[in-house]
Amino acid sequence: MIFLEINQQFGEGTNLLALFIGIIAIAWIVLVVHSYKTYGWKKTIMYFLPIIIATLFIESAGVASERYYYPGYIIYLSVVNGGVPLIILLAWSVNLFLFMNMGRHVIARLYHKRNLMQILLISATAGLFGVCLDLLEDPIAHYNNWWIWKESLTGIRFYEVPILNFIGWFVLIFFMSVATLLIERSRFTENRKVLLAITSISITGTIVFVIHGALVRLFEYTGFS
Repeated sequence: MIFLEINQQFGEGTNLLALFIGIIAIAWIVLVVHSYKTYGWKKTIMYFLPIIIATLFIESAGVASERYYYPGYIIYLSVVNGGVPLIILLAWSVNLFLFMNMGRHVIARLYHKRNLMQILLISATAGLFGVCLDLLEDPIAHYNNWWIWKESLTGIRFYEVPILNFIGWFVLIFFMSVATLLIERSRFTENRKVLLAITSISITGTIVFVIHGALVRLFEYTGFS
């Protein structure tokens, strides 16, 4: 069950949170409208809804495990007792749509065959673009308390942000891009593609959890976390 919470203390303990929310909201609206006009509503659902659902579970699990938390937002959603701001879920859909299409644009110029290798290259490029953004965004967010990493977390940090967070960004964007592109290029009808994109979240999410969990264990074993 998804729980909804309205926070009455908007902006408490944060700096410039309204600006951050405004930028994400505008970007989300612009990209959704662009996607609708360019690809139609069925593909727009396929591009935006699955990543919103997937990150609701992933982010909620991260908050519930007390790795980080989000103070001061207005609307929170939770599925495993971890409150996640709605705007954060929309931000993830912005990231996937933007970086997947940037990766598609770059790789199409370098590798012309529409095959599995091209999908993997596009997805890896999208993941790298995502990490580049997060190397800038996460330190700024941490400084302004848009989200706060627990000080008890050990391991390598980049401006107080755990290095595993950036790896998580790559893993999530990479596998969500792979799943989206495989479904998009399949021979199914558009209706079935939308349904498959939503129902395949469980498989993609499991893969993301397993691989990220394995990387966490590897870092712990090697002493880097």
